[in-house]
Amino acid sequence: MRTIRRPFRLLAAAAAVSGMLLAVSACGSDSHDDGKAGATTPAATTAASSSGFPLTVKDSLGSVSIPAAPKRVVVLSSVDLDASLAAGVVPVLAPKNVFTADGGYPWLQGKLTKDTELVSTISALPFEKIAALKPDLILDTGDYTAKDNYGKLSQIAPTVAPLTSAATDSWEDRQRLIGKALGRQAESDQAIKQAQDAVASTKAKYPGLSGKTFSVTYTAAADQIVTLSSPHDFAVGFLQSLGLKQAPKLTDLAKNSAGVGTVSQERLDVLSADLMISAYQTPGLEKQIGESALMKSAASGHTFQVVDLTTITLLRNPSTLGLPWVLDQLAPAFAKVSG
Repeated sequence: MRTIRRPFRLLAAAAAVSGMLLAVSACGSDSHDDGKAGATTPAATTAASSSGFPLTVKDSLGSVSIPAAPKRVVVLSSVDLDASLAAGVVPVLAPKNVFTADGGYPWLQGKLTKDTELVSTISALPFEKIAALKPDLILDTGDYTAKDNYGKLSQIAPTVAPLTSAATDSWEDRQRLIGKALGRQAESDQAIKQAQDAVASTKAKYPGLSGKTFSVTYTAAADQIVTLSSPHDFAVGFLQSLGLKQAPKLTDLAKNSAGVGTVSQERLDVLSADLMISAYQTPGLEKQIGESALMKSAASGHTFQVVDLTTITLLRNPSTLGLPWVLDQLAPAFAKVSG
């Protein structure tokens, strides 16, 4: 079972970023400028193709009875939004993305429409607003605090919580759970296959990745340079699925209880790898750490790829529609490493 996404979430909280950087809560702005042209239709119009109701789904908090095909769906994390859209259902409410200037989702262009009201969930869930929208289903599978909010949410509408845990559920299992709750299992299965095919296609396109080494880091502060080093981490597993292997010095790095290690500025050499993926909380940290002499020395002769917070979040918390987008973002780096 995969673990560890909480550490980056905590670092993000310390940085006043939604509380779940590299975990799960992100999402758009009121402008909707990044993905409003509706390739996907609202839940009210997609419900006609749903079947099998009433139905019951089981999650980590018990069983959820859904009497009819949902027409007004509320989603409370970016991965819930992603999975709902992948199944062909546009929700009536979703959380804002805190990682982009306009609050939008760059990987959801053409799928997210103005039918979705985007709200801030940084400090607390807007229970009154959720209730006012009269939802018939609430998706809260990507929320680390789902148990804390379940009582209030389930009084508003049937609420689907994480299958096992927001920190351990795979994107495939989450998509299947949400697809079943929406009565759109066939659509969800097809979306999963498309994402899996994108990964397989990338591996075939860049055969030179096989056996090459990688490291992934996120710098939250000058003394918080976090590196992913557990084989159970989603990002590590994803890169390994392409044939890459972890930089050898990272496997012996001391880890905290969640499986990630912290590297001091003096030990940036341990990050040296054929592919070095690095993200920074601020431009200042990128200049201070990413452009330092020690980092340049570690990256000498290698491919050093700086990514933004949206990309590193999706890499660490993959989703059905997000995976192909991440592959596209990293394609230039893959090409260089593959040769």
